[in-house]
Amino acid sequence: MSSEAALRATSLTAISAPAPEDSAETYPGLSAMLDEVRSSMRADTATVLVLDSTRTLLEPAATVGLDRTLRRARRVPLGEGFAGRVAQTRQPVSLTQVDSSTVVNPVLLDHGVQSLIGVPIIDGSELLGVLHVGFLRRHPATDTETRLMTTFAGELGAVLHDRFVDAEHTAALALQRSLLPTAVPAPAGISIAARYVPADGDLGGDWYDVFDLPGGRLGVVMGDVVGHGLEAAIVMGRLRSALRAYALEHDDPAEVLTRLDRKICHFEADALATVIFGVSTAPFTEWRFSSAGHYPPLVGEVGRPAVAADVEPDRLLGVSPDAPRHSTRLVVPPGGSLCLYTDGLVERRPGSTGTSTDLVAENTARLADALAQGGDPEMACIRALGEVVGDHVAEDDIAILVANVDPA
Repeated sequence: MSSEAALRATSLTAISAPAPEDSAETYPGLSAMLDEVRSSMRADTATVLVLDSTRTLLEPAATVGLDRTLRRARRVPLGEGFAGRVAQTRQPVSLTQVDSSTVVNPVLLDHGVQSLIGVPIIDGSELLGVLHVGFLRRHPATDTETRLMTTFAGELGAVLHDRFVDAEHTAALALQRSLLPTAVPAPAGISIAARYVPADGDLGGDWYDVFDLPGGRLGVVMGDVVGHGLEAAIVMGRLRSALRAYALEHDDPAEVLTRLDRKICHFEADALATVIFGVSTAPFTEWRFSSAGHYPPLVGEVGRPAVAADVEPDRLLGVSPDAPRHSTRLVVPPGGSLCLYTDGLVERRPGSTGTSTDLVAENTARLADALAQGGDPEMACIRALGEVVGDHVAEDDIAILVANVDPA
């Protein structure tokens, strides 16, 4: 078996092996793989750096043959130093002059590394990081060594991608669970239930919220941050907290969303979100709603299909912080219901016989019919999801909130 083939055969099993004695790592198991790289390359050091969330810096993740700690290693900007050049060009780079003019990591200089071979770690078209080995002697890279490094970087790419996806999904799930209450609090005179269904294999930025406000007021929110994964969930959490804070200080829902828009435009420059926010007081038959690009609430009575409230949406958040916003008065009859939902519930891929507009209308009608059957909010949520989504895979996140106003 060739050295390249042997390396490929051992790389996937090495991830679960114990770390070598002289290793340091922040990603458990990578050091075992690096020790295989160092041995196969007959090198003195081996290091993996991963691209950070801003995609502008390389962070040391694991190393063998250098310090037992990564604390002294620098984060490397793309384009700077040896590893930064590998990442920027996405090409193998070899170096036989290792000094402060060619590397930015002081650990390499302190250990007397004389030569380096580095290759990008890529999964598909996505740059994940850099793999490099070092020699305590002058050692020009051969074509065979470069191919061997590239092979191992490919295996590392697959492993790192799976780890990043798993870690991000776990973090997003934990954040979603901490921010979306499973039991929705409601004062006397109204009962409320809500559900969140993540997209198939992913989590995103859909959220709902219900909270008490000064003066006996009740606030309800439905929002949808554009995007999926941990980043969308983080933005969602920030918006949720900021909206609550603004709602404590301002009675008008439009003013709350105006301030939230300024916040997202300033601090979350690349984020976009739709939000609808409403407030009411007992007996919860009169509401004031403001919408930032979100679907209007459905208002219903038992035995009659729910209808979309006349709440015209203003611009979504993240586009124009100075755009005017307004609040709309909405009446829910005693014994009636109010339903907020995100687009994932009604916007599904058009089939071969209908447009997306047709499907939104069709799914909204199904939702309205489900609400007309009455029952407590918990059953209304379950019935709505069953009749609109059924057994189909959720292609986008879905959030739904149903509130029943007590009869007079």
